Amino acid sequence: MMAAPRTRVDHLPNIPLTWIERWLPNDELRRRRLVAMVRGALSSLSNKVLVLAISLISVPLTIGYLGIERYGAWVTIGAVLTWMTLTDFGLGTGLTNAVTADAHRDRPDLVRMHLSNFVLLVGGIGLLLAVVIAVIWPWLDWGSLFGVSNAATVAELRTALAIAFGLFLIRLPLSMASKVYIAYQEGHVGNRWAAAGSVLSLGGLLVVTHTKGGLPLLVLSVYGIALAVEAVSTVWLFTHHRPGVRPHPSAIRPAAFGQIAAVGGQFFLITVMALVTFQSDTLVIAHFLGASAVPGYSVPYQLFNYAVLPQTLVFPYLWSAFTEAITRGDIAWVRRTFRLYVAGGVAVTLLLALVLLAIARPFIGWWTHGAVTPALPLLLLMAAWAVINAYTGAVSCLLAAASHLRYQLIYSAAATIANLVLSIVLVRHIGVIGVIGATVTAYLVLVCGPTWLDVSALQRRLDRAPRPQETPA
Repeated sequence: MMAAPRTRVDHLPNIPLTWIERWLPNDELRRRRLVAMVRGALSSLSNKVLVLAISLISVPLTIGYLGIERYGAWVTIGAVLTWMTLTDFGLGTGLTNAVTADAHRDRPDLVRMHLSNFVLLVGGIGLLLAVVIAVIWPWLDWGSLFGVSNAATVAELRTALAIAFGLFLIRLPLSMASKVYIAYQEGHVGNRWAAAGSVLSLGGLLVVTHTKGGLPLLVLSVYGIALAVEAVSTVWLFTHHRPGVRPHPSAIRPAAFGQIAAVGGQFFLITVMALVTFQSDTLVIAHFLGASAVPGYSVPYQLFNYAVLPQTLVFPYLWSAFTEAITRGDIAWVRRTFRLYVAGGVAVTLLLALVLLAIARPFIGWWTHGAVTPALPLLLLMAAWAVINAYTGAVSCLLAAASHLRYQLIYSAAATIANLVLSIVLVRHIGVIGVIGATVTAYLVLVCGPTWLDVSALQRRLDRAPRPQETPA
């Protein structure tokens, strides 16, 4: 039986006092929770600025080196790898909630059990997936799927995909390191490792583009170097930083699989729907319009993603903080913080989207050396999607942290089906504008309202729940 939550806080990060703490609450738990979020968000901001700088360098380099068709294939490989994240069946998300809750109950033994179970489960999934890919590989027409017609490019694409799939399978168990950093409110540590991976990957990209190593070497350098850094981070975490939670076969408890699989299964279905909505766009465009049409959509989409950047910086750390606060019964803090997160996120995103609208066309033209010139209606829809994404992302953060996912499955499924059908119909008639138009329409009609009703129901449930520990408001 699980032990009752304890009140000690010495397992939380030892965060030095800074000037910003003058504005933090007097309660020690809330102070540490908020400072950990700030440190995580600031380090994430630094990392995002680094990624933006790398993107400013890499996009024109890769477009100039690969050409439009091969660059479209490169972008679509990234979309396929994003789809591949589904293969853990949501176990990573279930692991996040389970590890966070037990970390803040001061139960490293249970954290170790969850991590050990996770390694066993995703290891089995990875092995099965490798067999499936090997069996179906000879039968797949990658050129047709990716909208690539040149025979030499198709051959390159097949090799690049084989490398990408192999690296992905190796990464499956390594993904747990980031969950541990966030669970213990040490996201800033994980961000430092991610920054190192980004810088080294850029170095690999520069070498490959300079030596004209081809699409397979580009995949190996960018994804392979990042994987190597993640492996070093994982070894350091479990041998030096937190050896007490290091996974081990003796800690595996099959009876506890359900603690990460139950939430993971629900989140898996939601993630499937989200990826169909977000990542199918490039696949639909590539299939119906050809790979050369993908950059005209993906480049503006990538730019307007930065409008949601301030909110996404906080997302993983606020998720962990919500789970910790719910575990301790600090529902008043959850309510106040959630309202601020929604209002602030939408307002900042709207402001940034308007700024991007003003500069998008000349900036994208300069960024891509004239290869992409987006139409104004496309940019307007991208801005609208950024604001919608800010709102639904804020709500999903709380729902995921509280493992309250049942109703989200229903309205997400409706939006996913509507978006896919509309995308296929509209892309044939009005081109890439129809794809983002389908996404905006589906989410406005089928997601925005239901999510607010859902989170209201969750808050009523939390108010009725027994309090393991009351924290003064």
